[in-house]
Amino acid sequence: MNKTSHILSKTSIFLFLTCYFNIVIGATADEIVFETTQEVLNRLEVDKDRLKKEPEYIQVIVRELIVPHIDFTTMSELALGKNWPMLDDTDQTCFVRSFKNLLVERYAFVLLSYRKQDISYQSAKPIGEKGNVSIIQTLTQLGVKPLTIEYPMRPDTDSWKVIDLVIDNVSLIRNYRKMFNKEIKHKGLEGFINSFDECAAS
Repeated sequence: MNKTSHILSKTSIFLFLTCYFNIVIGATADEIVFETTQEVLNRLEVDKDRLKKEPEYIQVIVRELIVPHIDFTTMSELALGKNWPMLDDTDQTCFVRSFKNLLVERYAFVLLSYRKQDISYQSAKPIGEKGNVSIIQTLTQLGVKPLTIEYPMRPDTDSWKVIDLVIDNVSLIRNYRKMFNKEIKHKGLEGFINSFDECAAS
């Protein structure tokens, strides 16, 4: 597993643990994180027998509980950086769909190996000048170095959307941007976009 995949794998576990985006209007970001974390963990417990028999069912859980609450467009734009505005609307839409599918597949694979850990929270703190906040969790497991996970989130009407994941001070988006820039330099932007099955078929 390369460095980027390793970071994504670690990231994926904790995104599942904090599927905090089943928003209750008026709830603080802190309340959302805690309450929906418990909801997701309960769902994993309820479905554990089915998941043993049908591992692929994990993608249903991912798409039901997580996908609607992640800002894949913003994440895609940030991951492509300066290359994003060079794409037309069709290619942008296609890339967002491809990036979403890529993340869902990774998340689903990693979630199957989830093991319970102690989770502590820091209060949400403002970041930037757009009303965004950041929530930090610390996961502790016996015999393992504590791991911090930071969730940059942006306000979206009556909810919050995740726009990046930062694991032990390493940003998922920044790592993807480096990887994508390298591929674009090698293949060209058109070749890079067409390397995704969803785009090649469009």
